[in-house]
Amino acid sequence: MYEIIVWTNKKVVTVVELLSLQGLAHIVGVPPSILATWIKQFAMYVPKAQEEDENYYLPEAIDVLKYIKQCKQAQYSFTEIENLLLSEFTSIENKSASTVYQTEDKETIRCMMQTIGLTVTNMNQLTESFHALEHKYKEQTRELNTLKKQIELLHSKQIQ
Repeated sequence: MYEIIVWTNKKVVTVVELLSLQGLAHIVGVPPSILATWIKQFAMYVPKAQEEDENYYLPEAIDVLKYIKQCKQAQYSFTEIENLLLSEFTSIENKSASTVYQTEDKETIRCMMQTIGLTVTNMNQLTESFHALEHKYKEQTRELNTLKKQIELLHSKQIQ
């Protein structure tokens, strides 16, 4: 575990325990590689903090990831899990804003920017995939039309 000190309104000093990916994987009971995938897929629901380019996770992440584990064991789809998380854990962000786990505005903005960056990256990848599929579709349509013309030509020659 990793500890940081948070000052709230310059009056209260609180120690917040943060978990590494390895520690979180041990607690949740899944390999770190799988946990990393889940964290990436459901980043919006996994509370984390960043310290010197390293990600650490708030204790609330344990409940979220254990919930994802249960859903995965029940073979729920990504969309089903996301909908369940939305209904179960939407208040995490609100709770963390009003508790001792408050982070500075700078950290919040950085986290939001990372989320936006991941979203933009995913959108770019989807756009590229779409364009590639669209190109392939047009090629196949051209080939199909060429084959139809050849068949019609052959058919007309057979009739004569």
